[in-house]
Amino acid sequence: MIRERRIALGMNQAELAERVGVSRNTVAGWETNHSRPDLGTLPALCSALKISLNRFFGQEKKRTAEAEKLLEIFFSLEAGDRESILWQMEALRDRRTEQREREKEKILPLPKTVTLFRNELGAAAGFGAALGEAQGEKVTLLADRDTERADEIITVCGRSMEPTFFDGDQVLVQHTKELREGEIGIFLVDNEGYIKEYRKDGLHSHNPEFRTMTFHEDQTVRCLGRVIGKLKEEQIPTREQINRIEAEKAGKEPQ
Repeated sequence: MIRERRIALGMNQAELAERVGVSRNTVAGWETNHSRPDLGTLPALCSALKISLNRFFGQEKKRTAEAEKLLEIFFSLEAGDRESILWQMEALRDRRTEQREREKEKILPLPKTVTLFRNELGAAAGFGAALGEAQGEKVTLLADRDTERADEIITVCGRSMEPTFFDGDQVLVQHTKELREGEIGIFLVDNEGYIKEYRKDGLHSHNPEFRTMTFHEDQTVRCLGRVIGKLKEEQIPTREQINRIEAEKAGKEPQ
């Protein structure tokens, strides 16, 4: 805006700087967006460029008499006082914004949720891990296509399913005794749990460093479930959502 108006008025940077009472380098900094005019220079700058403050800030419509009065008072203050006023205005604006957001949250419908069992014992992506009697806790997740299909959450242990799944990943598992070829599942082999891809010739790892698991007749192999995918951050309720859910159950206002 400054450069366009200066050129339209046939001024060079030095002439504009003289009219505003700043250095030519200051004007150059404004025009290259390396700095911005401070509040004290705006009236002189707009006067030199023959534009209104509204136009300078991209607001073409006319100000109300109240707005004009506020600006007149504002620019009559000392620089330090103007900074103090701006700080107070911004603080008030932020408080009001926060208040409006809280009011919005009160009328928003509660998110749909599902409750799944999170098993404390992991399924190995490598060496076997005991998946005997279930140990863990029930957790609340936001409902979506995957969480609504899942029955359990199991943690991956080991590297054999990299790069599909990494050690520590939590996966959503749908209980089933049968899988189609190419699906990833949780398998119990002689009471040790594994996460592998099922194929007709055995249980495959995705990390080429690990061999395919094959079995002899004396071994007990059982499918516990189908791996739907990783547990994602967006499926976990925020603290605010948890508060609202718990408050709704208790019949109280959220904290």
